[in-house]
Amino acid sequence: MTQRRVMLVLALAATLLAVYFAPAKEDAVVQVVERPAVSDAAPRPVSVPVQPEGRRSVGAAEVLGLRSRDDLDGDDSNLFAALSWEPPPARVEAPPPPTAESVAPRAPPAPLQLLGRYQEGDRTAMFATFNGDSVVLWPGENINPEWRVDAIEAGQVVLTYLPLGQKQSLPWTASQ
Repeated sequence: MTQRRVMLVLALAATLLAVYFAPAKEDAVVQVVERPAVSDAAPRPVSVPVQPEGRRSVGAAEVLGLRSRDDLDGDDSNLFAALSWEPPPARVEAPPPPTAESVAPRAPPAPLQLLGRYQEGDRTAMFATFNGDSVVLWPGENINPEWRVDAIEAGQVVLTYLPLGQKQSLPWTASQ
């Protein structure tokens, strides 16, 4: 057994012994004692302390008495909130969402990575990966229903996004 388990077993044994030898509830009854009425007691001189102006005396019953939660002042809903001496940050209003008329649809970036160039006579083709698939790009051919290769020129490949008719160009270098 580890030291921790030994300590837990000893704590359990001590708790069980304390419960076994604890007095029964009937032995712990408190007797109620009647107070003599004020008229029965001998009159005593009462000294009243003088309070400074603006202060009131608080009796022991008020100090020790229980109050209902409804009497509490203030809002305690955020009791454990972080407090700071810093002023709160300025509130920044978010711009209104753009309307359909103000934002023209734009073509997404071409999912194309150029790998190399192929020269066949006067025609040039490019090797590329398109969405993870290897493709050969020839001018005038569609890659898929959304993209068409318009031209392979010196230093760039011109593509058209067919749903919107927008053109994009991808640069390439001689090392490709």
